[in-house]
Amino acid sequence: MPQPVTKRRPGTSILAVGALVASLVAVGARPGATVETVADHATPVTACVSDATEDWMFDDVSQGHFFRGAINCLAYYGVTEGYGDGTFRPSRNVSRFEMVLFMERSARIAGANPADVVQDFATTGSDPVNRADMALLIARLLASATGNDSRVNVVLESGGIFTVGGTEPDDAFIDSRRSQPVAKDSAASALFELGVAKGTGGGNFSPEGHVTRGEMAAFITRALAHTTARPEGVTVQQYLPGEVTVSVRDEDFAPVANADLDVFSIATPDAHRAFRSDGSCSSLVTDESGTQSCEIDRLDSVTGRDGDLTISLAPTDEPELTVWAWTGELGDVIRNGEAGLVSVGVTAQGVEATGVKVTNSLPENATHVRFGSTVTVTVQLVGVNGLRAVPPEDGASYTIVKEAFTAINGSASPSSNLTQRSTEVVAVDSTGKIEFPLDGVDPDGSATGAADEILWRYTVTPVGDSPTFDVPVENVRVVFTDADPVATTIDLVTQVKYLRVARSSSRPVSNVVIATVNDQYGQPFRGARVQLTSTSLLSPVSGTTGSSGTARIGYQHSGTTGSREMLTASLAGGSGPTGTVDFLWAEDPTFGFEETTSGGTYEVLAADPRRNEVVVDLGTPTVVVYDGNDRFRLDGTIVSLSLFESVLANELDDEVSILLLGWSSRDPDDQADRTDWFLVT
Repeated sequence: MPQPVTKRRPGTSILAVGALVASLVAVGARPGATVETVADHATPVTACVSDATEDWMFDDVSQGHFFRGAINCLAYYGVTEGYGDGTFRPSRNVSRFEMVLFMERSARIAGANPADVVQDFATTGSDPVNRADMALLIARLLASATGNDSRVNVVLESGGIFTVGGTEPDDAFIDSRRSQPVAKDSAASALFELGVAKGTGGGNFSPEGHVTRGEMAAFITRALAHTTARPEGVTVQQYLPGEVTVSVRDEDFAPVANADLDVFSIATPDAHRAFRSDGSCSSLVTDESGTQSCEIDRLDSVTGRDGDLTISLAPTDEPELTVWAWTGELGDVIRNGEAGLVSVGVTAQGVEATGVKVTNSLPENATHVRFGSTVTVTVQLVGVNGLRAVPPEDGASYTIVKEAFTAINGSASPSSNLTQRSTEVVAVDSTGKIEFPLDGVDPDGSATGAADEILWRYTVTPVGDSPTFDVPVENVRVVFTDADPVATTIDLVTQVKYLRVARSSSRPVSNVVIATVNDQYGQPFRGARVQLTSTSLLSPVSGTTGSSGTARIGYQHSGTTGSREMLTASLAGGSGPTGTVDFLWAEDPTFGFEETTSGGTYEVLAADPRRNEVVVDLGTPTVVVYDGNDRFRLDGTIVSLSLFESVLANELDDEVSILLLGWSSRDPDDQADRTDWFLVT
């Protein structure tokens, strides 16, 4: 697993092996460094997965050839086509002309600028390329292809030194450090830290040695693993235990941003039970991204600007999981064996513990639980990204205090009768977990009188050096009762974030909101009369919840100018819970704003990539429309349409993010015009 490195102070030297160092530092050379030890930023993933592993049947690349996988991978991506006679000639030295072709094609696959990679390298000639030149070009490719959003960012600094993950590599090859210019030596060290170059033994890189076509295939494919290069369609790979990254690419291997993904899993020994006989998902699978396995639903996640979605898998005691993933449109359903559904086996083993969290098995929105039920409290060590963690070498223990207060025909509180109290120190198990139950049995058993209650309180504190909590876990309450269900929560959502205003007040626009009512047990509450009011409705409208606890309530909006509407749902009669949601009514911009913002930018309120629309704040919510013929800039850099839309989708989901948008050269009456859009994060 990649580890952070500490940058050296200028002018210092790191000792190499024994007395060798004194004889290896040449006059005018850079400070000495250790012989290569650990590739601190090697990646466990690869660009050569799925379709990129198919055999291209080169006549001179045998089944057991050392570079067979890398050669086939380059052929898949179109970086090489071999020779017209069906051979690849893996032992032949790479010429300068071939090197340029390899790097230009690889750059396009990796999302890099070919000109940044080739730069001053001679583009013609049959002279063989040496390993130092190869290292410099590949390091330039990675510097162009990676950025701050990459897992590891490679940067070519102004002094010709490459940094990896924000620091200068702390390992070097002996012969490269002694004989090569700073840029080429630094490139070789950077490639080692990334796991791209492994040296030729004895701490050497052999920088003047020639590079064969087979070796070049291996170097390039290892480098592509650090970029967005992935096969067409959907692929799934694992960076860390308990975490997977799903990648979506188009037919040109370009990242597909804002792609809806459905991801689900099951313990690997039970993988054969994941689907029913008709191919649909069984109830045994765990949906990792939304609410409906084998279906693209509204809560499924989408890919980011790099075409990837990284998710932490749901907590599990299973050491191995099989994960499925696919992409589609909202409402699409897939069955086992259909094209586009991919799967991979991953490990769910825990990572190093850095903290701990405590959860209980109460349903979402539940404040109470019925007598006769059991609530399980889980203390779980967690590590990076909240992944389930294993215990440290010396273990971890926690003091657990539990108290139960009982009330008959009334509400229980800490002043009620204390019926149970316990204090114990418990060590986590081998999976980094402690579980303890809370039970409640009706203390009265009579069906008469008011409801009875048992209030449990628990407090969990670390012992010694055990990992600690971000927030103290003190006197957490769980209430057992036999009370009749009552409506306690209302969640209010709209089907879309905005609608265009009416063109005429005599022709109002319809909108629909969905109110979900749950009882104190977290269960759907049927038969609730929900009343909807808003800042624009002249009179309330209402609907009644069905068996799912939801009510669809429609209303009409007759306003003709942009506005912000606050909708409020409450129970008929005015008592009980309420739910609110904000909604945007957007208008078209005036002609002057439609043409250009004259360098100004305006806050983005909402966006709908399916309609190519963005709602901005021009004093009132206002809709502007873009198309694929336009040009897009993100923080001053020209980007693709898919990246532009991905930033809109992902940044707007982050409540603390603010996006600003400006435009110029806009002709709303000419579909062939080319508008310049400026998005500022």
